[in-house]
Amino acid sequence: MAAQRRDTPQEPPPRGQHSGVVTAVVCTAFDAATDDAVYAVREILRDAGVPLPPRPPHRPHFTLTAARVVRGPELDRVGDVAAEVAARHASVPLALTEVGRFGRAGALWLGPAPSRGLPALQRDVYRSLKRAGWPPAFGERSAPNLWVPHCTLATRVAKPRLRELQELVAAQYEPIRATVDALAVILVGGRGDIRHLALTGPTPPESRP
Repeated sequence: MAAQRRDTPQEPPPRGQHSGVVTAVVCTAFDAATDDAVYAVREILRDAGVPLPPRPPHRPHFTLTAARVVRGPELDRVGDVAAEVAARHASVPLALTEVGRFGRAGALWLGPAPSRGLPALQRDVYRSLKRAGWPPAFGERSAPNLWVPHCTLATRVAKPRLRELQELVAAQYEPIRATVDALAVILVGGRGDIRHLALTGPTPPESRP
């Protein structure tokens, strides 16, 4: 619950999003300790002069998929579909081991070591939203066979500095033991969670002590 309190949506909604069509993103939410560890890595970039705010508008996360919907009942339905998925999946333990970059977006990010639980969760979210009638707002990047899980640290970093900053972070980085314990629904251009949905499904046999 601590992470949920820390990431409470701000009111009023961003300008231009009081009504009409918005992009609703279903993403992972980590436990509070993982959030704090990711924020600490962001401080390496801030200390290096990257103009990041002390806290980003949204919690650390992996984007799973997104839908373009109308505010009101349709947006509520996205949360309801995500809640159905969350009830089918247990928390996912993983390790953030990779410091990566996307050159075109000027993005630096942390990526996970391979796991079974995370791809299964993303696949279920992706397919469930498609079955509910929403094509993926981010196109084929969200397709399970093309999806690249990444927790963004910074975007729009100037290309001449991108590799340098990646190497700077990697030199100081210790892999983070993380837990995905919920799904969150957020809005592009918004701030904080619209919905926060704990993963409450049965623990797979291989994950039991």
